[in-house]
Amino acid sequence: MMQPTEEREVLLDVKDLHVTFGKGKKAFEAVKGVDFQVFKGETFGIVGESGSGKTTIGRAIMRIHPTSGGEILYKGERINGKISRQLDRKVIQEIQMIFQDPMASLNERAKVDYIVSEGLVNIKKGLSRKERQDKVMQALSDVGLLPEFASRFPHEFSGGQRQRIGIARALIMEPELIIADEPISALDVSIRAQVLNLLADLQKEKGITYIFIAHDLSVMRYFTDRIAVVHLGKIVELGNTEEIITNARHPYTKALISAIPMPDPEHEKNKVLTVYDPSQHDYDVDPPSWHEIVPGHFVLCNDREAEIW
Repeated sequence: MMQPTEEREVLLDVKDLHVTFGKGKKAFEAVKGVDFQVFKGETFGIVGESGSGKTTIGRAIMRIHPTSGGEILYKGERINGKISRQLDRKVIQEIQMIFQDPMASLNERAKVDYIVSEGLVNIKKGLSRKERQDKVMQALSDVGLLPEFASRFPHEFSGGQRQRIGIARALIMEPELIIADEPISALDVSIRAQVLNLLADLQKEKGITYIFIAHDLSVMRYFTDRIAVVHLGKIVELGNTEEIITNARHPYTKALISAIPMPDPEHEKNKVLTVYDPSQHDYDVDPPSWHEIVPGHFVLCNDREAEIW
């Protein structure tokens, strides 16, 4: 198992996580023994192609998907599997999720006021109507939306505004950890920077910790402190974002980096994409394990590859 190279407060500790869908012969293991730690106040990125298992990891932490093995520790307490009702309420309040599709993640038949405040209604039952409304207005204000939007329906808003409503719904619970699952992939390019800047400002203001899930390494470079690169349910490389992008070791990470578009027509015209071929590894005799190439930079490889890379 990987250990942090620096002493910081660990908010979330994922140990040998497995997630399996289906049973018997139809069983499919989507996450295969994932390990990582998220430090308080950082933005931890999980990056990979579609189908790599990155969203499944986030949903397992949220208790949306049950785990088939391993542990998820939040503030030192196990939160996967059967837990007490009290701990479940704590997890619901302190860990929130921003979903990928702002069109599908909001109840079309409910007004914004109800959508944003639903979590408060279920968790903080002692609040008066006035207190609840004040919190809704504050949450909308925090994400740059007007108070009068509370009385409208989701279909009256643009995609960027809907995503802001989703962020307000998470913020109103005053969470310590927000899992942002591809929060900008469904938005226009002109709106993406606005949403990313909003999330960054909220982190500075409220001290929120993020797990940021995306397939775009250029966004990761801009927004995250550390990243874990996921391929077919396994983390193949993990470390500080800039170190990974400028000094990638695993061939799969290099393939992802080669696909990053550059604002240079000549470069793009002559660019040669790197295609990752898993058969290049010879793991029959020497199986892969975690190697710390440089402090804080971990790669899944065997001993021979660790020497070459």
